Amino acid sequence: MSFVGLLRCLILCVILATACAPDDRTAEVAPFDAVLVELFGTNNTEAYLLEAERDAAELVATCMNDAGFEFQIPPLADSLDPPEPMDLEAAQADGFGIIASFRFQLSEFDGSVPQGYDPNVGYASTLSSEEFQRFLFTLNGPEAEPGQRQEGGCNGQASDLAYADWLRFLEALPNFTALGEERDTHPDWLEARAQWRGCMTDRGFNYAEPDAIRTDVISRMGNTVNEVYPGGQVPLVETDGNFSVDPEVNVLLVELEQFERAAAVANVECTESVADEFDQVERLVQQAFVDRNQDKIDELLAASK
Repeated sequence: MSFVGLLRCLILCVILATACAPDDRTAEVAPFDAVLVELFGTNNTEAYLLEAERDAAELVATCMNDAGFEFQIPPLADSLDPPEPMDLEAAQADGFGIIASFRFQLSEFDGSVPQGYDPNVGYASTLSSEEFQRFLFTLNGPEAEPGQRQEGGCNGQASDLAYADWLRFLEALPNFTALGEERDTHPDWLEARAQWRGCMTDRGFNYAEPDAIRTDVISRMGNTVNEVYPGGQVPLVETDGNFSVDPEVNVLLVELEQFERAAAVANVECTESVADEFDQVERLVQQAFVDRNQDKIDELLAASK
C-alpha cells in the first residue's frame, strides 16, 4: 500500500467516526439507528459495506475456482473496528487517533509484498490466449455495449448476492442520506454548534465542526510526509531487515501529535456542555424520518426475517 492508500484508510476512519461514535451518555439507540441495527447488525453503514465487499470478493474467488481457475482474493482494505466514543482520557492519549492509526498501519507494513500487488495478474499472464479470454469472460461476463456498465460473470453474481440487502434498502429509502443535512440545519443543532465553535475558538481552534479538525489533521500529516517523501512513498527506512518510521518524518509527526491531542481535548471539553442538545436533535430528526417512512421500514424488516 502506498502512502496515498494509507491516507484513504484514515479518511475512512473519519467517516466511521462520524457515523458511529455517538456520545456515550445515553445507552438507548436512536430511532433510525435501531432500524439499521436490526437490518444490518450495525448502524455503521460504512463498516457494513466493507464487509459486503469482502463477502463479494470471497464469492468471486469461489466462482472462479469452480470454473477451473486458480483465482485468489486480491488485497482489500482492512475492516475497521467501530471507533469508541471519544472521551477525555482517549483524547489526552491519542487525540482523535489519526496519527496513532497511521503509525499502526506503518508498523504492519510488509516489504515482501509489492505495493498494489494483485496475485491474479501474474497467474493470468501464464494462460494461453484462449484461456485468458475465458478467464475474462468468466470473471466479468459478456462485454458491455458502449456507454453501458458491464454486468454478469462471477463479479456480477457476487455483487448481486453480497449487496442484495443494501440495494433493497436503497431502493426503499433512497432519501436516508438526507438525515444528516436535516439534522445539521435544525435551529437547535445550529445553536449548539455555534456554542461549540465559540468555545473552540476561545481555545485557539477555529473550526466549523469536529470533522473539519480530523480532516485538517489528515491534511497536515499528508503535507508533513510529502515534504520528506514528495514521491508518495511510504515513509519507512529499513535497517537489518526491519522497517521503522523515517526519523525526520517521526520528528514532524511528534509535533503534529501535540496539535492533534490539544484539539481533541478541546473538542471533548467544548462538546460536554452541548452534548444533550446534539443528542436531542439527533433523536428528533431520526424519529421524524422513521415516522414518515414507517410502512417502507416495516416492509424491509419483514423481508429481512
